[in-house]
Amino acid sequence: MPETAPPLPEEPISFSAEVARKALHLLALVVPLGMLWLGKSLSVFILVPGALLALSADVLRVRSVGFAAFINRTFGFMMRPEERPPVGGPLRINGATWVLITAAILAVVFPLHLAVPAFVAFMIGDAVAALVGRRWGTHQWPGLPRTVEGSAAFLVAGLLVMALFPMLPFWVGCVGVMVACLVELYPGPFNDNFLGPVMAAAIMALLEKVVLGIPVSLFL
Repeated sequence: MPETAPPLPEEPISFSAEVARKALHLLALVVPLGMLWLGKSLSVFILVPGALLALSADVLRVRSVGFAAFINRTFGFMMRPEERPPVGGPLRINGATWVLITAAILAVVFPLHLAVPAFVAFMIGDAVAALVGRRWGTHQWPGLPRTVEGSAAFLVAGLLVMALFPMLPFWVGCVGVMVACLVELYPGPFNDNFLGPVMAAAIMALLEKVVLGIPVSLFL
């Protein structure tokens, strides 16, 4: 009988595990802030291979019993049920991999003065929304798995982040945060850690170009 990886519980993760998960998310802020320090070209050079390596690890996790067992022992307590596929099962991309994929795409497609604020605002807003919603959320949006309190926390945190980036008109950042909040509120087929920052950066690029007349050079 073939060996299998140790099974993990299917119930949602605990609040303490959610805190650890979001702390790891916030630790990943070194990625977008490092993008500002390194510049666009070097960021792309580092992030694209890093994203491919992380994606390869997710593929290996559903192909190798030993590697899956290692991931389960080390990070399993922070992973949601949908991020813990059985060996031989379908590919599931975990949150950390999505962070690297998102950073790589943002670095490739958008100028850094849009990419970095969009990414940082979403990461902090998403972390605050999850913790506030889990701890104090009592009013759930009709038909949605989010709470009003969590969404309000997302908006406040995201707007505070945008205020820290003077290279971006604040009202443009506000619109970007609102778009990201809507993406986080309405879960779809794409991971919100990817779609939220990308949509925020895209709408901010559009506003700069159409409303402010600022030429936005994508892929440059």
